[in-house]
Amino acid sequence: ADDKGERRLVNDGMVLAVARAIKWDGEIRGGATLRKIAKRENLSAGYVTRVIPLAFLAPDIVQAIYEGRQPPDLKVKRLCAQLPLDWVEQRRTLGFPAR
Repeated sequence: ADDKGERRLVNDGMVLAVARAIKWDGEIRGGATLRKIAKRENLSAGYVTRVIPLAFLAPDIVQAIYEGRQPPDLKVKRLCAQLPLDWVEQRRTLGFPAR
């Protein structure tokens, strides 16, 4: 808990998935392929494909995840499932406060 009494629990798997997605998105914009990234990371192309959309999370959601302030029931699998591109919809769908 921090000084405001908020319970914080950083989900390392979620932080890693978001960080990877942001990095991989930059690599793809630079000409890399999903297949090359998957091979280099020793991951399936399917996993890379599922995680890449996390590069498009609203900045406040990324910040909350990095700080462990995500909804307690939010897991990586749900985060990756049919993520809306619209940030307002992301907040609503994933259980973050509206802005």
